Amino acid sequence: MKDLLVPAGNPAQKAEMLLKTEKWRFLLSLLFYPVGIVRIWRVKGWLVAKWLYAIFGCVLFLVTAGYLSIVLFAAFLPPLDNSVGTNLQRTIYNTAGNYSATFLKTGNETNGAYELVQVELEPRGGNEWHYHKTFTEEFTVVEGQVRIGRNGSEIIINKGQSALAQREDMHFFLNARDEKSVLLVKTTPASGLEKTLRVAYGLINDGLLKDDMTKNPWHMALLLGYSETYLQGLPGWFQEPLISALAKIAQWRGEDQELYKYYK
Repeated sequence: MKDLLVPAGNPAQKAEMLLKTEKWRFLLSLLFYPVGIVRIWRVKGWLVAKWLYAIFGCVLFLVTAGYLSIVLFAAFLPPLDNSVGTNLQRTIYNTAGNYSATFLKTGNETNGAYELVQVELEPRGGNEWHYHKTFTEEFTVVEGQVRIGRNGSEIIINKGQSALAQREDMHFFLNARDEKSVLLVKTTPASGLEKTLRVAYGLINDGLLKDDMTKNPWHMALLLGYSETYLQGLPGWFQEPLISALAKIAQWRGEDQELYKYYK
């Protein structure tokens, strides 16, 4: 009969376990701001902590809610359209910097296997650290000297030399001299490079893109989306879904219609 009885246990131990459980519940409730703000204001004292949590917790909650709302809404939108017209000029010009880009092989011509573009780089011109997730980039110098950065290291390549940036490699390219250089860029598989360049050059020529920023923020979202460009300094888990979502929302809003003249 004694074997069937369950020991009552130590009341002090039970109280300690309940206290720990309640403490964890309280801490976890702080992660969900609407619940946390109610629970923390029920606690006596802690006035400074309460106000700090109320202010900074509110900001964090609104940012998180906004971020998730954007990403979830975009998940139900059509994918971003990277297509371009078929009867377009091979060479496009940037009249602001007096340099050009020539599409030697387009994604349409290679059935999506790769794109090959020859770009003129203005003196000391290029781009900043960035990466792509779905394609590699091969850079070959046709004329001049180009500085290539990859995963924190930098090299200079001369005429006839090449460098490769694999998927997710943080990289950049920059004209290393005070006169024009010419660079051959091959993306494998084909991506939105052609559309990105056509839109960017068009916006620059129309005075709608200056100092790496478009007048219409939605156009910048589209450019980043077309090129699948992700920037240094922001964690991938944060910026990748956000850039993709903003680009899709811009397309859904019809912001890309203003850009048709550049690539249709």
